[in-house]
Amino acid sequence: MIQIPSSIIEINQLLKPDQLAQIDLLISQIPFENGKNTATGAAKELKNNLQATTQDSASKRQLQQMVFTAIASNPIIQSGVMPKNILPPIISKYNNGMEYGWHTDSPVMTIDYTIRVDLSITVFLSDPSTYKGGELVIHTPSGFVQYKMNKGDAVIYPTTKLHCVNPVTEGERIACVTWMQSLVKDTEKRELLFQLKTIQESIASKDLTGVDNLMLLQVYSNLMRMWTDL
Repeated sequence: MIQIPSSIIEINQLLKPDQLAQIDLLISQIPFENGKNTATGAAKELKNNLQATTQDSASKRQLQQMVFTAIASNPIIQSGVMPKNILPPIISKYNNGMEYGWHTDSPVMTIDYTIRVDLSITVFLSDPSTYKGGELVIHTPSGFVQYKMNKGDAVIYPTTKLHCVNPVTEGERIACVTWMQSLVKDTEKRELLFQLKTIQESIASKDLTGVDNLMLLQVYSNLMRMWTDL
């Protein structure tokens, strides 16, 4: 499927079936604790879920590394997000009745290291047919958009947006969430660069050395140079 450049990016099969099978095994070996333990401020009243233990765990580290590597190496994320920093993923679990009320994520976060948070990503680790409810809902200028994606899929959205997780009414929803700092702070500039890069790569696939490709690549490179925050 062609990815339409947008401030909200959907990625199909960020994680492949063999990785998901390994992740299922790792999750079964990880202790979970109350998600409120890592919440701050008003989030403590809104957050009702379970999270992988904050204690050191070989299974948790392995799962985090698998998800982190998949995010960092994905070509759509490289073009659409241009990540400067990615935090270690958090593994969350929602059982019957659990939810996460409307909130915005913190602008600055520390998990091992500190970053300015520009984008949030949810990686779905449960088959959507195995639970009811549990949709990730994002408030956009065009209304409320719900995401309940296939196992291994992911959605990325600007952290500035209000979002929630609807109550799970049956079954169990497992997901990984993490946050990214982009080389380009401004959402509209990132979207424009994503559009340019998508068009340039499409043209390059037909004629790598053509004038149109080279001119677009020049424009893209110069805008990146102008807008990059290092």
